[in-house]
Amino acid sequence: MQELFEALGINGKALLIQGINFGIVLIVLTFFVYRPLAKFIEERRQKIELGIKGGEQAALIIQEAEEAKAGTIREGEKQAVAIIGKAEGEGTKRSQEIVHGAEKKAEYIVEEALAIAAKRKQEELERVAIEARALVKEAIIKTVKLKPEQIDEALIQQALHEV
Repeated sequence: MQELFEALGINGKALLIQGINFGIVLIVLTFFVYRPLAKFIEERRQKIELGIKGGEQAALIIQEAEEAKAGTIREGEKQAVAIIGKAEGEGTKRSQEIVHGAEKKAEYIVEEALAIAAKRKQEELERVAIEARALVKEAIIKTVKLKPEQIDEALIQQALHEV
C-alpha cells in the first residue's frame, strides 16, 4: 500500500498529521463555534416562538377587551333607555299634575265668576226693585191722584204684591 500511496504522491506521515490536525480543528470548532452557535440559534427560535405566542395572547386580550367594551356599551344603552323611560314617565305625571292644577284653578275662577255674577245680579235686582218702587209710587200717584205725601211704603208694598 505504501507503493500505491507513493505512486499517487501521498505521504502517509503527512496524511496522518493532517488527519490529526483536522480532528483537533473539528473538536475545537465543535466546542467553541458550533455548540454556542446552535445554542444561540435555539434561544433565538424560542424568543421568536415566545413573541408569536405573546402576539396571539395580546390578540386574544384585545378581542376580550373589545367584547367587554361592547358589553359595557350595551349595558350603558340599556341604562340610558331606562333613564329616558323613567324621565318620560315622570314628565307625563308632572304634566298631568299641572293640567289637574290648571283645571282646579279654572274651576275656582269659574266659581268666583259665577259668585260675582250672582252678586251683580242681586245688586241689579235690588236696583231694579228700587226703581220699580219709584215707578209704582209715581203710577199710584198719577192713578189715584193723591198727594204724594199720603202714599207711604205700606201702600207701595201692597201694590207690588197685588201685581
